Amino acid sequence: MKDWRPKLAAIDDPIADDYWSYETRDGTRRTSRVTIGRPAPLADKRDWFCPILFEHVTEGIYYSYGVGPVDALMNAMYFVRRRFYALKEVQPRAKPTAGSKRRKESKRNEAARSKTKKRAAAPKGTG
Repeated sequence: MKDWRPKLAAIDDPIADDYWSYETRDGTRRTSRVTIGRPAPLADKRDWFCPILFEHVTEGIYYSYGVGPVDALMNAMYFVRRRFYALKEVQPRAKPTAGSKRRKESKRNEAARSKTKKRAAAPKGTG
């Protein structure tokens, strides 16, 4: 039987990316990267998947599935939400630790960020 599951090496098109600091069960503080990828169709073109990378929680990239893109994304967020409430003293927007690897930004993301900065810096017209 052929394995139908996706096999991504990285999440190249994230829709959400953050670092969370939290307390582990043994009481130590840890910082993990949480990345949610854009939903994509499975090979059968009927069902969808959404990749999740939760450093120190998932072994590599984990996938949620759904009957459509919104369903797959809702299932991914449910997975992350359950972890949020299961961990102790979660602090979103934490500073990445020295050992964390920040993914190199894609040119598309750099261009969009540059465009946003230019728009924000432009003087407001009167009218």
